[in-house]
Amino acid sequence: MRILICGNGAREKYLAELCPTRGHATPDHGPWDMAVLPLPISYLSEEMADQLPREQKIVCGLTDAAFDKLAEKRGWKLLRVLKDEIYTQENAALTAEGALFTAVARMNRALRGAKCLVIGYGRIGKALTRLLWSMGAAVTVAARREESRQEAGENSVSIGEIPAVLPRMDAVFNTVPAPVLGEEELRHVRPQCVLIDLASAPYGVDMDAAEALGLRAFLESGLPGRYCPLSAAETLLNYMEREGSA
Repeated sequence: MRILICGNGAREKYLAELCPTRGHATPDHGPWDMAVLPLPISYLSEEMADQLPREQKIVCGLTDAAFDKLAEKRGWKLLRVLKDEIYTQENAALTAEGALFTAVARMNRALRGAKCLVIGYGRIGKALTRLLWSMGAAVTVAARREESRQEAGENSVSIGEIPAVLPRMDAVFNTVPAPVLGEEELRHVRPQCVLIDLASAPYGVDMDAAEALGLRAFLESGLPGRYCPLSAAETLLNYMEREGSA
C-alpha cells in the first residue's frame, strides 16, 4: 500500500519506520491507498485536506462535527479505528499496561497488596482489572450495569457506592468518559491516593476539584501512543493491513 502518515508523534514516527519493513511505501505525494491521522483524537490541517482526493480512505479516531462535515463534503471514506473490535481489544491491553506503569511511578509503593478501584468495566476496565489481579493488588470494580458487576465478581460495587469505598483506596483508575468523581466524591479520597483518568473527553475526574483539594490526580488518556508507541504503531498497522485487504 501507499500510505500517507499525518502527524509527527512517536506513534507516527514508528509507523513510518514499520511500513517499509512490511512492503508499504509512505510517499509525501499522492495518490495514496490510505491516509492515517493522529490518534486517539484525529485532526487534519487545511493544507493536507486540500491534497486528499474524493473517496480517499482515511484512518481516524475521534473527530469533531466540523471534520465530519468536511469529510462528507469531500466524499472521503472514513475508517474509524476505534470501532474495530480487534483493534480496540489490543489497544485496551496496551492502555492497561501503560496505566500500571504510570501508577507505580507515582504511588511510591508496589501494586502488590495495594487497594485499587477500577471505575468502568468495558474493554479497558476488564484488561486493567486482570493485570492488577496478576500483580497481587486487591481490586474493587465499580460499574453501572448489574451484569458487569456480576462478571467482575464479589468485590464489585455500583457507581453510587463509590464514595463508600474511596477512603481505603491507594489508587483509583477511571475508564468512564463521563463525570463520576466530582468534588463531593473526591472529598472521600485520601491524600496519598493516586487518581488516574484513562477516559476520553469529557473524562471522569474533575481535575480542577482534585487540584483544589490537594489530591494527586493525573489525566492519562491516549496512553498507548505515549507509553508504548512502537506497540501502538504495530497495532495500528495491523488494522490498516486488514482494511487494505478487505
